[in-house]
Amino acid sequence: MKKEIRKKMLELRSKIPQDLKIRKDEKIALNFINFLKERHVKSVLLYASFGSEVDTWKIFEYCKKLSIKTAFPKVKEKFLEIYWVKERSELAKGYKSILEPCNAQKAQIDDIEVIAVPGLAFDKNCFRIGYGGGFYDRLLSKKKGLAAGLAYEEQVLDQLPLESHDIKVDLIITDERVINCG
Repeated sequence: MKKEIRKKMLELRSKIPQDLKIRKDEKIALNFINFLKERHVKSVLLYASFGSEVDTWKIFEYCKKLSIKTAFPKVKEKFLEIYWVKERSELAKGYKSILEPCNAQKAQIDDIEVIAVPGLAFDKNCFRIGYGGGFYDRLLSKKKGLAAGLAYEEQVLDQLPLESHDIKVDLIITDERVINCG
């Protein structure tokens, strides 16, 4: 079931026209930044977006301007390690050619106030389906801060099939709304 949803959502996301995707990314970035500002957040974990994912680079630029300390994940065996990153030049291609920190200072999950979480599909109860590696489920099981799923409105479904290891996010930020499950 999850496999079919992954395939369908990847297809759906990749069919969003580029000009529309740019506008949607801008709305999501602004919604996310407003969320960070309202809560006076001082530290965030972003993911390095690739392919048809919600673009996180505008968010990274906003965070730098607002002096919000920003970390990025790096795959280490079956887990995500996190590192503080000040410039995009501190990232290099890593796991599956996704940009990861290199020569950066290690961060601790306890130091992160908000985690931006990628996903292929989310539901209205804030559960998500990722790419199937379980990296974010393992990371979110240790978090103290809030987890915010970043998604296009098209990626939000009524309900997803769940497994015992699935961990939900606290909220979902789309180009149209913020779904709060906290």
